[in-house]
Amino acid sequence: MPVVEVLQTHHDRASFDCGNASLNNFLRNQARQNMDRNVGVTHVVVATAGDTKILGYYTLVTRTIERDIIPDSRLPNGPIGVVLLGRLAVDSSVQRSGLGKRMLLRAMKQTLTASMDVGIYAMVVNAIDDAAKEWYLGLDWGFAQLLEDPHHLYIGMKTLKQLEF
Repeated sequence: MPVVEVLQTHHDRASFDCGNASLNNFLRNQARQNMDRNVGVTHVVVATAGDTKILGYYTLVTRTIERDIIPDSRLPNGPIGVVLLGRLAVDSSVQRSGLGKRMLLRAMKQTLTASMDVGIYAMVVNAIDDAAKEWYLGLDWGFAQLLEDPHHLYIGMKTLKQLEF
């Protein structure tokens, strides 16, 4: 059973290849810097604890979004607190194994847990392309489009509370 760890220096970022240059480059060149600055936390999946080969990764970041891009009209005006799933990628060697779904479920559970202590309205995802957008929407877990960009998706904490993890 794969293990999720916070990205550390022993993890082999250079050999990770998900087939998307921007996602590969983020892991190789930006993820550690963001963690060092405390502006995002990257979680990696490895086969067993302490392994160096990264099978997949995702990054969580706090953000605010403007109320007027959220379809729910019952929210107060002004910025609304969210967690951004900044990146989610699976190494080509294990794609189509269900790892991406398991990582997303874990990220959603982490977000839901944090929302019990901090005001978080939703998890937001910026789908990298149409295929990624269709993947999120096709999961049928409750992702919906925000109003300003068709690739900007969200799932509210109210919906997450109804999912069984």
